[in-house]
Amino acid sequence: MPDPYFVQVDTAELADLGRAFEVVDQHAELDHRYRKMLADSQRTLTAAEVRLTQARGLAKRLLVLLKAAGPDFADSLPAAARTAVEAGSAQANALIYDPEQA
Repeated sequence: MPDPYFVQVDTAELADLGRAFEVVDQHAELDHRYRKMLADSQRTLTAAEVRLTQARGLAKRLLVLLKAAGPDFADSLPAAARTAVEAGSAQANALIYDPEQA
């Protein structure tokens, strides 16, 4: 695998992460530190491309935000929002644990 620092990822390929961030933004009750993390992540996704290392960082942030939202967060969501969170979590796990397949 090439050096992930130099590998670029089109942010359109990270749409599942973006949708999951939007659900967290709309439905989660987070303190100001997590809100800043969320805003920074969403701002990063506005670029046309990001480094693979940045994409992996975004994936880790999503998992942190979902954990901060609470253990029953996904269960309390409407079906469409729950599906978006599940897809975002799956993409996050793929980026973190198997970036070649993501």
